[in-house]
Amino acid sequence: MATRMTAPQRIETARRIQIAMATSYSALGAWCLLHPSSIFQLGFTSAYAPLCNVTTSIFCRCFGAQAMTCGLVLGTSNMTSKSFYIFGAAMIPYIVGFNFCFAPWRLAPGRGYFTNLIWLDFVGNVFFLGGSLVAGWLLGGVEEQEKEKELKKGGKKE
Repeated sequence: MATRMTAPQRIETARRIQIAMATSYSALGAWCLLHPSSIFQLGFTSAYAPLCNVTTSIFCRCFGAQAMTCGLVLGTSNMTSKSFYIFGAAMIPYIVGFNFCFAPWRLAPGRGYFTNLIWLDFVGNVFFLGGSLVAGWLLGGVEEQEKEKELKKGGKKE
């Protein structure tokens, strides 16, 4: 017999998902910011790894700084179910566009750029999408309960 989660449990679970996503963003962003050459060595095939130069390192560091900022905002924001759903929807272009185009399978138009570690990016993006949908669902239930309580209180006052 499954037990229903209480509102505080739903909020706490959504918050844990939010912190996990924020920590992931910030940690991976810090990696790009602090050690871009290792990103190129691990992530790009031998044909493209040597392209790591001052300019590409700056781009990688800028990307890392943006990811860290996203993690900071995500970790400190008061997210609603709508916020989580929108954040999850924002992952779809990364999954469909980037991960599909640069996947290491033969039919992908951008094959040959990245090593098989690109699958970790795909898994991470699916984690962010799934985590956002679950957290949005959890908070949606709490928000509906709060609306019902407000309606009941409003009806009793009159």
